[in-house]
Amino acid sequence: MNISDIRKIELEITSNCNAACPGCARTQKKELLKIQSFGIDDLKKIFPNKESIDKKIFKFCGVLGDPAMNYECLDMVHYLVENGGWCQLSTNGGVQNSDWWKEMGELSARSNSVDINFCVDGHRETNHIYRINTKFDVIERNMAAYSAGGAGKASATWMYIIFDHNEHELEIAREHSTKLGFKFAIRTGMRNSYYNWVSVRKYKNKETKQIEENKQIITTTGDKEHSEKHKVLKIGKTIEKMKTIKNQSNDSQSTIEIINEAKNLSKTITCKLIHEGEIFISADKKMWPCCFLWDNAFSNKENINEKLSEYGGDWNDLNFHSIDEILSHPWFDKILEESWDPTHKKHLTRCMKTCSLNKVYQNKINYI
Repeated sequence: MNISDIRKIELEITSNCNAACPGCARTQKKELLKIQSFGIDDLKKIFPNKESIDKKIFKFCGVLGDPAMNYECLDMVHYLVENGGWCQLSTNGGVQNSDWWKEMGELSARSNSVDINFCVDGHRETNHIYRINTKFDVIERNMAAYSAGGAGKASATWMYIIFDHNEHELEIAREHSTKLGFKFAIRTGMRNSYYNWVSVRKYKNKETKQIEENKQIITTTGDKEHSEKHKVLKIGKTIEKMKTIKNQSNDSQSTIEIINEAKNLSKTITCKLIHEGEIFISADKKMWPCCFLWDNAFSNKENINEKLSEYGGDWNDLNFHSIDEILSHPWFDKILEESWDPTHKKHLTRCMKTCSLNKVYQNKINYI
């Protein structure tokens, strides 16, 4: 593969964020987090001309940060759009000022090449419970500025995760979205269906003047859960079975059956890179096939960093290599796909968990 085969690029232009969502890797692994960003000059080095940008989708999102926290974000969007790219930003909407968002709205309406996902999980009463540290008044102001800047023609979606605590504000948010001229969608995430999060919000007691904590368990139950959770639970059971036979003989009948079960599952993987022409660039300018494997690398899940250590420290670093050079690296070019085999020494169960059965694990988005 080379840059001409790449159709979509996810850009994590910063690992900085104003929020502290309890389900986010940056909140769960604070001790590992390093605030890093790259700017417009870095972007121009990675994508130096129209040929490398034209007709490609650029998704500003990531694992660790909110793209609007990067003050060169708007410049990057301008550059990509001016060279034929189409840009989408996922943001909690709680940073930057009205002028910034108004200009983004103007660019969206003028170019028809900018789309914003405002990830606002609730309305005035509830959004801050999961999107900790965000202020709804600021979000409301910024969404209004974006809408006004586009004069009704700016493209945007209010992306709403339904939890048990915010279900009652769903219709209020949908009506607000309609008034802004935005689309409205419900996003269902598998991890929210797996885990209960703990929201810890600090506030100052008006009587004692002391800083206290407000704790709340965030749950997702019933029809708010991911519709295919049962399939992912089956994948998880297969992965657990593979762990149990790690030190057993490979020629026993039960071991052979488990390995074949895992191999059959791996054959159903739909890979963002190989099958869909997508790459992911993290805030430290490392290139990965997807956000899932960058998440693994950040937390060193499955000892991924040790498994790939033989390649050195800069093998996928865009400070030292071009996209084409990294795509031609043996791991990207060949070993990644080979490693889907559960008996491969570089096998990562993350590929099987998130991308088998035609990406059954991944978010479901329903526009209403």
